[in-house]
Amino acid sequence: MNARRLFAGVAVAATEEMRRALAELQRQLRGERIRWTRLEKLHLTVEFFGFTEKERIPELAAALAKAAADARPFPMSLGGLGMFRDLRHPRVLWMGVESEGLGRLHGCVQARLREAGWTPEARPFAPHLTLGRMERLRDTVEFQARVAAACEWPAQVQTVGELILYESTEGRYVPVERWPLG
Repeated sequence: MNARRLFAGVAVAATEEMRRALAELQRQLRGERIRWTRLEKLHLTVEFFGFTEKERIPELAAALAKAAADARPFPMSLGGLGMFRDLRHPRVLWMGVESEGLGRLHGCVQARLREAGWTPEARPFAPHLTLGRMERLRDTVEFQARVAAACEWPAQVQTVGELILYESTEGRYVPVERWPLG
């Protein structure tokens, strides 16, 4: 194939507190068909590119390097649970992210992409940390109640210091290139 499935993101460290909280959540949701994200694969997507022709990757990398140079390291706070699609038919279970710096990094990436002739994603930026994907739920009302009662997620503050170009292949997220912020 002459294209690679790419996205820009930042890595998230799975702290011991997060590991304990996720183990409790998994215990509470035992019996549901959920594909849990492996903790070593935790990341936040800043911009999704999809299948990108190999010849265009150097210009994409150059734009991302400039965006990383424009940004500064920043803190982000992780915590709270939510679901995507809708509450009646949840498909993704996620942890929330709060960070002004992440929004600024996203803006830098989009600006540099435009300068390089790329069209950034049109959908609104909704930073989140995917914890699991639901294949099918037995009872969505019961599921929602169990998620709410599962545990108090410990607020986590982490510092983001680099932008990463990832390749997504067969369920794996492989760093292709990294740039320090600032």
